[in-house]
Amino acid sequence: MIAVVSDARYRTALAAIRCLGRAGVPVVAVERDDIPPRDVIGFYSRWTLRRVTVPPPPEGDAGPWLEHLAAAVGADREPAVWLPAAMGTLRTAVAWQDRLPSGLRALLPDPAAFALADDKAALLELARREGVPVPETWRPEPGESPEDLARRVRYPLVIKYRNGEVLGLPPHRRYAVVRDRREFVERYRAMHRQQPDPVVQEYVPGDSFGFAAAARDGRVYAAFCHRRLRQYPVTGGPSTMAVSIRDDRLVDLGSRLLKALNWSGVAMVEFKQDAAGEFRLMEINPRLWGSLPLAVAAGADIPLVWYRLAAGEDVEPDLGWREGVRMRFLFQDLLAARDLIRTGREKPSFALRYLRELLDPRVVDGVFSRQDPRPGWAYLWRSLRRAVD
Repeated sequence: MIAVVSDARYRTALAAIRCLGRAGVPVVAVERDDIPPRDVIGFYSRWTLRRVTVPPPPEGDAGPWLEHLAAAVGADREPAVWLPAAMGTLRTAVAWQDRLPSGLRALLPDPAAFALADDKAALLELARREGVPVPETWRPEPGESPEDLARRVRYPLVIKYRNGEVLGLPPHRRYAVVRDRREFVERYRAMHRQQPDPVVQEYVPGDSFGFAAAARDGRVYAAFCHRRLRQYPVTGGPSTMAVSIRDDRLVDLGSRLLKALNWSGVAMVEFKQDAAGEFRLMEINPRLWGSLPLAVAAGADIPLVWYRLAAGEDVEPDLGWREGVRMRFLFQDLLAARDLIRTGREKPSFALRYLRELLDPRVVDGVFSRQDPRPGWAYLWRSLRRAVD
């Protein structure tokens, strides 16, 4: 059965295409028709059988758009499995899954579960009920002003949009670290105007960890854990270097949340580890996540399991993967290293250690691949054009 991978311009979609293609699954890569094909790195993969462009998902009734998608990929003639990679397409798929054409199969979360996972405040309440540790969180009392709230919280703290991705904000602009009352009031009011009732939490300065899975009806069929080593921007952003780990506590906490949500599809549950070594929930990414290439490199073929579950195959749970595999996104990691050195966040010896990492053939790149080189060259040219522009 053909796999239809949407949003093929993204690195996550490319990782899914490669994972499926290596397993012998024929892949149709799909992208919006307002994106220049030269910028769609998934179109260049050796495992992409066909390249299809469709209009962007509509704001309103998506039924006709879904029919158009099914016809464009050939699902009106033979069944196909749809894997939406990016949040916009995924939102449409989740909201309109009851209107999917008969030939287009997908494994997606219930709309209520998706909305809960995508709302940080609601997710925190669920986590508390399920015994999943969360950062200390403050909410305004009825009638309480931001100035009053500023006097009873502890600093430093973090203010987060309940759902910054809906606002179209990049990851590093979806929150603010605040260190005093005056800054708190300014930030809280500004964020509240953009999206009501932002989340106010204690600042947890520890390392970031992720538990990722493919699940059906709350049961996990494939899983993976990683620790973030570097990120860009260095003050908080997507990972640029990460390593695969195994931690039973992380697996238990992440699985507990997906079970409580009766989750179907893929997700990555993000935690930070506090000074006492406890994992505290940050958020759930209810989609393919940024460091997916690391999971695939470590043997956790989560896109393939997602595809097989959606196709209705009998799948036995497999929670195995290799530990100690490291992955980077070269361009972004170079920027992270530059800023770590420039700001003094790392010791001078970091530069030598970083150079050794660059020359280490065991470190996997998230885009460049000797087995599948053309997407890497397309990504390079796309990055250079954006840098010049």
